[in-house]
Amino acid sequence: MAAMKPPPYSSLAAFLAHYRALASSGASRTADEDRLFAELSAAIAILSPELRAALDSSDSTASARRSRERAELHLRRELVARGIVSD
Repeated sequence: MAAMKPPPYSSLAAFLAHYRALASSGASRTADEDRLFAELSAAIAILSPELRAALDSSDSTASARRSRERAELHLRRELVARGIVSD
């Protein structure tokens, strides 16, 4: 089976919204959605565990917000380089 290429997203916010929607659908995902979710997960996996945790954090403290912004910056750079998010 060929790997699915994630569609190009117009922004990091759009990418993360789609990723989170697929993550929350769990067992109800189709086979194509499972493959797409795996591709999106692999893109996020390039972040360190600390940055991944910051990305998912809903903490609103200044420190947590800075960590989340740093994680988003790293992820956006990687996704632009991979052609997943438009520049």
